[in-house]
Amino acid sequence: MRVTVLCTDLGVRVPGDKGASMHLAAVTESFIRLGHEVQLVGVAGHGTAPVGLADCRLLPHPGRTEGIARERNKLAFVRRVVDEAGPHVQRFAPELIYERLALFGTAGTHLARAVGCLRALEVNALLAEEEARWRGLHHVELADRRERVILGSADVVVAVSDEVLDGCRRRVPAVAGIVVPNGMDAARFAELPVRSEARRRLGLPPDRPLAVFVGTLRPWHGVDVAIDALARSSTAVELVVVGDGPVAGELLDQARRAGVEHRVHLLGHRGHAEVAVALAAADVALAPYPALDGFAFSPLKLFEYLAAGVPVVASRIGQVTAVLEGDAEGPFGTMVEPGDPAALAAAVDRVLADPAARATAARARAHALVAHSWDQRVGAVLAAVERAARPRPEDPTRTDQRGAIVDALAC
Repeated sequence: MRVTVLCTDLGVRVPGDKGASMHLAAVTESFIRLGHEVQLVGVAGHGTAPVGLADCRLLPHPGRTEGIARERNKLAFVRRVVDEAGPHVQRFAPELIYERLALFGTAGTHLARAVGCLRALEVNALLAEEEARWRGLHHVELADRRERVILGSADVVVAVSDEVLDGCRRRVPAVAGIVVPNGMDAARFAELPVRSEARRRLGLPPDRPLAVFVGTLRPWHGVDVAIDALARSSTAVELVVVGDGPVAGELLDQARRAGVEHRVHLLGHRGHAEVAVALAAADVALAPYPALDGFAFSPLKLFEYLAAGVPVVASRIGQVTAVLEGDAEGPFGTMVEPGDPAALAAAVDRVLADPAARATAARARAHALVAHSWDQRVGAVLAAVERAARPRPEDPTRTDQRGAIVDALAC
C-alpha cells in the first residue's frame, strides 16, 4: 500500500531528538518495515530522513517566533505544505494519509480529499485546548474550528490514550477512533551493554545504586519529587537525569537546598542511542509524575524502561497504571501515589533490596519487546484502517479505492 506520513507541526522536525520527532520517524520506519511504499511530508530537521522512503518532502523550518507571529507562522506553513508538497502527494497517489495532529493543521484534510484516499489522524493531545491553556493562544476560535474539522473528517482517529480519545469524542461525538499507545524501538533495545560497561561509557559511578529518569525537564514530569525522595531514602541511591528543559536550573537549586546535589547527575540532552545505554546502567527507572488533573499522556519513556529490563517505579496515574498492572503472572513494576516523595523513596528502597525485582523486570522486558514495539503499534493502526475501508451497509457508495485498500492491507 502507498502511505503518505504527514506532519505540519513546526515543533516536530524529522529527524530530531524530541520524543515527538522520534515517534514520527519510528512510525514511518515501521510502515516501511511492514512492506509499504512510504512518502514522508513534514518539517526538515538536521540530518538524514528515514532510510527506504519512496519519496520525501521535508520543507525548511520558517524560523522561530513567539506570540501571535508564531501562530501565523503555523497557519502559513500549513498552506505551504498544501501548495508546495500537495502536487507531489497527488502524484504519489497514496491510498492512506497517516497524519499527526497539528495546530491549525488542515493540510491532511485537504490532501486526502484531493487524492480521494483514507486518512488516519494520530492525536497525542488536543492542541487547541492545550495551547490555549499553556501558550496563551490568540486565534482560539480559528484553532478550535479547524480542530473539529480535522477530527470530524478523519476516517480513523488514532488516540494515544483512553483519555485523549474521550477528549476527541467530547469535541466530535461521531469520531471513529481507536487507542494506540506510544511504543519503543525493539531493535534498539534488543541488545544492551552490561551495566558496568554502560556506566563506564557515561562516566557514572561504578558501584552506587542508580535511579534513572529519562525525559524533558518540565514541571509535570515530577523530577522535583524524585529529588525530594533522595533526601528521604534510606539507601545511598543516586539520581541520573537524561534530558534537558526549562526547569533544569530549578532542579539543581532544589538539590543544593536539600543537600543531595552530590547524588544528582544531570546528563543533559542525549541522543536516543545513549538513552538505551543510560537505562542499561540503571538499577531502577523512575516515572514520578505529580498529581495532575486530566493526565492523558502515553509516556514513551515507560515502554523504553520496560524494554530495557530495568525495574520501574512510577506514579499510579493514567495509562501508567494500565501498563504496569502487568499480566496474569503479576505486575510489571511498582506504583506509588503521585506527588508523594516519601512513598517514592520507600518504593525505590524496596526495589533495590528485592532480588525478585530483576526477575520481574526481565519478564516485563520479554513482554515489551513483543507487545510494545512500533511495528505492533502500526499493525494496530493498519487493522483499524482496513476496517474503515470496508463498505458499510448504511453507506454502499464507498469508493472503489477503499475496497482496493482492503486488498492491499491483506497482502
